[in-house]
Amino acid sequence: MLPIDENSTWQMNRRTCLGGLGLGRIALAGLLAEASTAASPARSPLTPKPPHITPRAKNVIFLFMVGGASHLETFDHKPLLNKYAGRKAVDIFSADELDGLNPEKDYSKSKVLQPVFSFKQHGQSGMWVSEIFPHLSEVVDEITMINSMHTASSIHSVGQILMHTGYLRPGFPSLGAWVTYGLGSENRNMPGFVALRDGISSGGPTMYRSGFLPGTYQATVIDTQSGRFQLDHLRRPKHVSLRQQRQQLELMTRLNALHREQHASQGELNARIDAFEKAFRMQGVAPELFDLNRESKSVRKLYGNTSFGNQCLTARRLVESGVRFVEIFNGSQGRRWDAHGNRGGLINNHRTNAALTDQGIAGLISDLKSRGLLDETLVVWATEFGRTPFEEANREAKIGRGHHHYGFSMWLAGGGVKRGFTYGATDDLGMHAVDSPVSHHDFHATILHLLGLDHKQLTYRHNGRDFRITDVHGSVVDDLLV
Repeated sequence: MLPIDENSTWQMNRRTCLGGLGLGRIALAGLLAEASTAASPARSPLTPKPPHITPRAKNVIFLFMVGGASHLETFDHKPLLNKYAGRKAVDIFSADELDGLNPEKDYSKSKVLQPVFSFKQHGQSGMWVSEIFPHLSEVVDEITMINSMHTASSIHSVGQILMHTGYLRPGFPSLGAWVTYGLGSENRNMPGFVALRDGISSGGPTMYRSGFLPGTYQATVIDTQSGRFQLDHLRRPKHVSLRQQRQQLELMTRLNALHREQHASQGELNARIDAFEKAFRMQGVAPELFDLNRESKSVRKLYGNTSFGNQCLTARRLVESGVRFVEIFNGSQGRRWDAHGNRGGLINNHRTNAALTDQGIAGLISDLKSRGLLDETLVVWATEFGRTPFEEANREAKIGRGHHHYGFSMWLAGGGVKRGFTYGATDDLGMHAVDSPVSHHDFHATILHLLGLDHKQLTYRHNGRDFRITDVHGSVVDDLLV
């Protein structure tokens, strides 16, 4: 180890200290201690930052249904479709409307399709919900339903990227990255942004990466496909002693610091050092956070015995511990909510997917409320787009609906939004958002506002211009707020 000039140690900042002493030596000085820490938290990129305005929410749990859930089979009740069922789509909708949906599909022979599930009104609010969500129906009075969403693409990969980054192409920061960049995190032993992923979907890692923001703000990814919720490479190998691990970390930190001095413009080097720091801290707390056996049987029963239910319970544990933004991906592998006729059919697709997620969602809302966390946690249910009011022309043996971005449904709960409230509407056939339309830019602006961030002020300079998640668009939907 290089000697340190004791006369100049008072000038050392956190990074110099890490480079000279090494991560292992910092650990020995009490890296995990609450009261005395070797590194000043004020210099950490994830140190909590003041919001622009008074926040209504502190954390976000973002539930993303991959594949394009049908608004017409979930939350947007359109009984008039029964009257028009069987009529050709070309007799009702213009060629521009049909051609603009998906260039890969031919709707010239498609016929209007009635909803395949029944709807009922629930709760004191009388919110319309499909029969496939019996558990969610019991908590609708905690929800703000948006039935007038619209976005700019009905291509899966593009729609998923849009809903996460605000842009049509990869390379831009995700919503979770923007939030942690703007606010930091309250738990210095855990990441600010965690993604619970059940596979890799069409949109790819762009949906949870930091784009041109420093790498510190991208998500820590937990793969949940196997049913085991664990971070890769976090546990110390049995053949490596604690002392050896400290020596390895010390060496890597020194080498990274030396490399950074020669390449000062490369921010990913700072992110690399941050990652080693964070990983060391996480070794002591993450295993406990991801151990669901620490929950009571009654709580685990509340969420249901499914992988998605376990994702939701894990998300609650994470936000309770101070993680700022948690995203749960459902159906990533194979875009499971993609309800084409040749992919299992609309009926079986949505009934199965709803059954796998319904109890977990309702359990999450109920659990957060019972713990006094719902008021400060914004729960978001989202998807990349909806489904067409008509079936596909070549449906083979099963009914399916095509991709549709002109109007669809998403919802919010907790975190400062109105309860038992339905906002906006599509037309009588569910084709276009006609009453109080909400774009993906408006959606992002509203989420940031609830967290105390002004979407016009939350910017990052890149390639000579200031970027923001809403680009030059977006307005906060004030009518959704309490």
